[in-house]
This record gives sequence, C-alpha cells and structure tokens, in this order.
Amino acid sequence: MAQIEELPGSDDEVTYDHKNSNVFLAFIDTAVKETDELTVEDTFIGGEPIWLHPDSIPDSKLLECKNCHSLENMKLLLQAFAPLDEEQMEEVQLKYNKNVNLESINSNDDRVLYIFICTNCQRKDKAIRCIRGTRKNEHSNDINKKISNVIDDEGKDFQINPFDISNNNMNNPFGNNPFQSNGNDNPFANSINKKNDINTSGPSTKTLRKMHDAEKDKEFDKDKSFKCYLLYVEEEKFTNKPDHLKLPKNLKINKDALELSEKNIEEDLEKDPVKVDPRTEKLSQFLDDDVFQKFQEIVGYNPSQVLRYDIGGTPLFYSKVANLKLFENAIPKPDYNPSSRRIFEMQLMPKMILDLEETVSIKEGMEWGTILVFTDMENTTPQFDEHNVGYVEEFCKIQWESLS
Repeated sequence: MAQIEELPGSDDEVTYDHKNSNVFLAFIDTAVKETDELTVEDTFIGGEPIWLHPDSIPDSKLLECKNCHSLENMKLLLQAFAPLDEEQMEEVQLKYNKNVNLESINSNDDRVLYIFICTNCQRKDKAIRCIRGTRKNEHSNDINKKISNVIDDEGKDFQINPFDISNNNMNNPFGNNPFQSNGNDNPFANSINKKNDINTSGPSTKTLRKMHDAEKDKEFDKDKSFKCYLLYVEEEKFTNKPDHLKLPKNLKINKDALELSEKNIEEDLEKDPVKVDPRTEKLSQFLDDDVFQKFQEIVGYNPSQVLRYDIGGTPLFYSKVANLKLFENAIPKPDYNPSSRRIFEMQLMPKMILDLEETVSIKEGMEWGTILVFTDMENTTPQFDEHNVGYVEEFCKIQWESLS
C-alpha cells in the first residue's frame, strides 16, 4: 500500500516560499458556452459526462449510488482526461519498489477519470464514486499528425483555436501530449473544440477570449447536472505568500502576557465553564489540527485551485489521519487486478464546491473537505468492448468538511 506520510505540523521550520513541488494544480478557466463542443480530451467540472464512445457506456451498476442505489441523484463532479506516460509510471514503480506489469500503460490510449456524487446521500463515503475509462488506440494521438491529416485531407491550412492545446507544451499531466504551461494557456487537451478557422490577420487571442466569454453559458438541468466549467493547469508554486501568513514587521510580543499558571487556568474555567464543554473542546482540537493548518497554509498560496494532480505522490490531507497504517490498509486493491495496488493520483479541493453550487445550502449542499482518488498502478482494464472501450471503478476516500 502507498506510503502516505502525515504532513509536518505548522511549528516545523519548513517553508514553502519560492519553492516548487511536483504537483499540478487545476483552476477554473471558463464556463462552457452554448457553442462549445466538448470531447473526451477535455477536462472539466460539472456538466454531463462525455463517454469514450457514444455506444460504450458504463454498466448502470457503476453509475448508481452505493447507498440509495439511485441513478437520478448522481451528478458529475469532474471529468479528467489523464493518459499515462510509460516512463513516468516506470519511475512510480521504482518509488514503490514493486514489479509492475506495464502492458496496460500506453500514452496513446485515451484514459479518463469520472467522479460522481450522490446529492441525496451527503456525508456517506459510498455516495462518491470514481470510474476509470480507457479506449485503446493503436494510432498516435500526436497533435501535429492530426493537423497534418486535416491539411492533407481537406487541402487547407489553418491555425489551432487559441483556446485549444498548444503543440509546444510538455508537462501537462492530463494530456497525452504534456506541455509547459505559462499560466495563461488552457493546458487540457482540446479545451474548447470550436473548429474555427483562424488566420494570422484575424482578431488577437485577447479579443477572441473576450468574444468567447461574452457568449451565453450552456444551460444544464440543475436536477441532473452542476454548471460546467473548463479547467487549466499550472505547476504548483509557492511564490506569493498569503497575507495571513505574513507577520507585521513591527510586531512585538510580550512574553509575560503569554505565561499562564495552572491557577490562572483553573480560575478562568470556573468563571467560564463553556471552556470545558466537550463540543467546544472537539472544535478546538479540530482548529488546532496541525494537518488542517498545513492544508490551509499550502492551499493559501493558490487559493483558487479546484484539483491537485500528483500520480504516485502524497495526498494533501485535510485533517489528521489517526492511524496511517490503517488508512493505507483501507485502500483496497483492485478486485479486477488483485496482484496490483492502488496509488494516489489526484484530489478534489473544496473550492470546487463554491464553483459548482450556484446557491449554497447548509442543509443540502456538499460539505467535503477533500476527495482523494486512488487508481490501479498497472492501469488494468479486464475487458474491452467492440469499440475498444472498457470501464472499471477506482477508489475514493473522503475527508469531510467538519468533524462528525
């Protein structure tokens, strides 16, 4: 099982200023418009799933809530286009010191993760499900070859829509042609697939962006779907320290004022018995949770993140894990490939709730702190249909927004 380490407490002398991590962060790019045509190579939150083939849909048992067994209440949280790179997975294999069968890992295959939530079963782990879909491709998905084929077939040359992927990008964890993001480009493959012909004498990228943003947002049935947003990705950086972590330069602390004797504490409790109320103590323990404080600190550098991607890495825990060994053992091996193991791949962040829920309801709204997604290290799909498509279920672990 993956070695999941508890993050250091806030008293540790570790600083994150001006240091980069191996994590990729996803942020809201734009709401999906009526004219946008999404494909399986897009990554987005909300909306409706785009299956790997119109005639290849997962078994209904994979799409229902494991608690209430409803199909109607399951809404899509995230669809992520996440092909795997063979060299990267070999490095993961070395990290876990495990001989892994890499036969099912092919960067040319379409690989998509779908995360669903049952809006009728809040605070129940089994109400959130992850489906991994794979479509085997024997041809290359290289964007340059696709462009070349269009030019050869149609006899015309055109530039790619500036909202589509760049053929110069190299580090995108969600695309089979990863790229280096400059913070302005949408890194996910074919983020907005409009098929428009654009020439060099046409409007600037900035103008095209304004034109796109001015279009009408695509409407979804609120009973079936959340509003849909496309995402862009950047490497996690710690260059902008959050204001709440900065201490005033002229701050002076009177140490004498911080020293309290047992007598002082006892007198305070006699005057204010609420301090020993078990509920107050429980809340205090939660607020004093070093892991939660570290979660806030790290997220504070990039507060708009809705997704963290770090396959084979370490989750950013929302709250303390009482027993890490038990936590590891609770991550089941894939029943369709019991000789393998599941590793951490990505996690959904609470900012996503604010984006998806147009009206926040304390009674009915989502209230998870983070959703951790673990997938089969060997990426096995036991069965493919006539369209070379197969679906399996992966494992989600939820840390809730508040103590139960």
